[in-house]
Amino acid sequence: MLVNPYTTTLNTIPGSRMLLETMGLIGSNLIEDEYPGRLWTVVNLFAPIKNRCLGGIRAKLQDQRGFTTFCNQRDLELLLGLAKPGNLCPWTDAEYPEQDSRSFFGLCVDEEDLEDDLFERELHLRGLMAASVEYPDVIPFGYEMPRRLHMGKGHDVEELNTMLYDCDPTTGYGPDPRFETLMKRWARVERNRVRWEAA
Repeated sequence: MLVNPYTTTLNTIPGSRMLLETMGLIGSNLIEDEYPGRLWTVVNLFAPIKNRCLGGIRAKLQDQRGFTTFCNQRDLELLLGLAKPGNLCPWTDAEYPEQDSRSFFGLCVDEEDLEDDLFERELHLRGLMAASVEYPDVIPFGYEMPRRLHMGKGHDVEELNTMLYDCDPTTGYGPDPRFETLMKRWARVERNRVRWEAA
């Protein structure tokens, strides 16, 4: 078990769901059995989301071609060999599932994971802008943010998001780096399904 998310205080970067504690997982690798040679690396950890049917922390992973996905804590514990199917998961009080069962989610994303990923990318972009004299403090209208995503088994996509306006929707002042207004700043303009192949 990595941590009991129901009894442990999990500290986040203020204004986000990104965990400050890495639990020694950043840089951990796992192999996906769907595509031979596809190597996933844990790149960040996020706090649990309330009211999900399966709680626990969430790991963000990236493969060697830059595709991003997420994994829930229970299934990550299985994939990293920290637990075995049939063992009791102490924080869910249920058995760990077999990886081919319907209750195993594995590597996949939902809209909340996508928001966390987009926000992290935006923070990185703001950091690059702050270090550059070429860009203003505000992310320009129409700025394009491409990303590659592994949505779930057999489902990889490339999508494009664009900046609508980097300002508070109420006051009009910018920049607006708040997580709660993220989806008012960005719009998905394109998503195309692609087939993953080893480079």
